[in-house]
Amino acid sequence: MMRIGKKLGRYFSLVSLSSVLLITVLSNIGMNVFFTTYLRSAQESDDQAIAEYTRELLAEEGSLDEQDLMSIEHYAFTMKAEVILENEEEEVILSTREPISEMGNSRDRMNYMDPEKFSYREYAYGEDRTMFIGRSKSIFSASPDRNFLLTINFIYLLSAVISLFIGMLLRDKIKGNFLRPIYAIQDNARCIEEGKYQLVESVDTDTVELDELAGSIKNMALRLQNQEELRKRLTADIAHELRTPLSTVNSHLEAFIDGVWEPTPERLVLLQDEIRRLTSLIRDLGDLSYMESGEIRLAMNKLNLTELIANIMDGFEPLFLSDEKVLLADLAKDVFVYGDADRLNQVLVNILSNALKYTDEGSSVEVTLREKKKQAEIIIKDNGIGIEEKDIPYVFERFYRSDLSRNRSTGGKGIGLTIAKSLVEAHQGTIRVESESGKGTTVIIILPLYTT
Repeated sequence: MMRIGKKLGRYFSLVSLSSVLLITVLSNIGMNVFFTTYLRSAQESDDQAIAEYTRELLAEEGSLDEQDLMSIEHYAFTMKAEVILENEEEEVILSTREPISEMGNSRDRMNYMDPEKFSYREYAYGEDRTMFIGRSKSIFSASPDRNFLLTINFIYLLSAVISLFIGMLLRDKIKGNFLRPIYAIQDNARCIEEGKYQLVESVDTDTVELDELAGSIKNMALRLQNQEELRKRLTADIAHELRTPLSTVNSHLEAFIDGVWEPTPERLVLLQDEIRRLTSLIRDLGDLSYMESGEIRLAMNKLNLTELIANIMDGFEPLFLSDEKVLLADLAKDVFVYGDADRLNQVLVNILSNALKYTDEGSSVEVTLREKKKQAEIIIKDNGIGIEEKDIPYVFERFYRSDLSRNRSTGGKGIGLTIAKSLVEAHQGTIRVESESGKGTTVIIILPLYTT
C-alpha cells in the first residue's frame, strides 16, 4: 500500500519522462527519415546543378582546362559534394576528394571513391564523358551536423530533468489543492465510523466531484445523527407506550386479586382497552417490519379513487362532528387508478386520523382530488398545529415525532406516515408534506392514473 501523494509523484514523473522520451524518439526519427529525404532531394538538385555547370564549361571551349577544373572543384565545394570527372578514355581528370597528384599515375576512378561512406550518382557531361558526384550516406557525418544532433538530444535530456522538477512542484501543489480535501473527507468518514457525528466538518474545495462527495458524507453524518436520536426516542417511546397500559392492567389485576376492587364490567372494559392499545402497537410494528422488508404484496385492480375517498370521509364525518371540527371535500368525478383498495384505504385513514388529532376545535380539514398530467393528486390540508421546519425532513422516519406532537396528549407512535410512504411508493406514487408551525399541514399524494 502506498499513499496517494507518492503515487501521484510517481505518475507525474512517469508521464513527464514518457512525454520527453516520446518527443525525443519521434524527433530523431523525423530527422533521420523525413529530414533526410528532404536533404537528399535538395542534394540531388544540387548535383544536377553541378553537372549542368560542367556541361556549360565544356560547351564554351570544347574541352576543360586547368581553370575550368578549378571552377568545378570550387563549385562542388560550395555544394558540399565530392566530384570525380573522367575524360573520353575513362581516365580521372578531377577528384575533389583525392587530388590526382597524390595518386601518382593511377587514373582508375575506383581509387578515388569510398563506397562504404559515400553514395555516387553518375552524370554525362559530354559525349563519352562521365562524372560521378558523391554524397555522404549519413546526413550527420559532418562534425557540425553531429554536434547539432548531440545538442538537440542534450536539450531533450535537459527538458526531461526540468519536467521532473516541475512534476515534483505540481505534485506538491496538487497535494495541497486536491489531496487536502480528500484527507478532510477521510477524517469525516473516520468520525462517522467512530460515531462522532458532531465532529464532521464542511470541506472547502473547488472540485465538483469532491464537493459532492463531501456534501454526501456530511448529509450522511446528519442522517446518522438523527437516526441515533431517533433510536433514543424509540427506546423512550416504546417504553412509554408499553409501560402505561401494562401498569394499568397490572394495578387493576392486583386490586382484583387483593379484593380491593370488584371486577365490574366497566373496569374489565378499561383493561380490554389497554390490551387493545398494546395489540395496536404490536400490529403497527409488524406492519412497519413488513413494509421495510421490500416484499409488499398488493392486490392491484382498477379502482375508483373518488368513491374510495368519499366512503372514507363518510366514516370520519361523525368523528369530526363530535370534536366540533369540519371535514370538507372537493373530489373530481370518476378518477380511476390501478391500486390496492385496502392499502390505499390504510394510507388515507392514517393521514386523516393525523389531521383529526392535530386540528383544534372549530378548525377544518379539506380533502381535494383532481387529475393532473395523467396523475391523480390527493391533497389533504388542515389548519392545525403544523410542523416545525426542522422536523419536516424527518416526518417519514419511523418513530419520529415532532416536539409539538410529543407534547400533545393525542400524539401517536410515529409509525403511520412511515407506513403510508411505503404503501404509496409501492403504488409507484409519491407523497410529500408541506407545513408551517401554527398554520397547518398539507399532505400531497400523487398516484398514476389507470390506463388500459
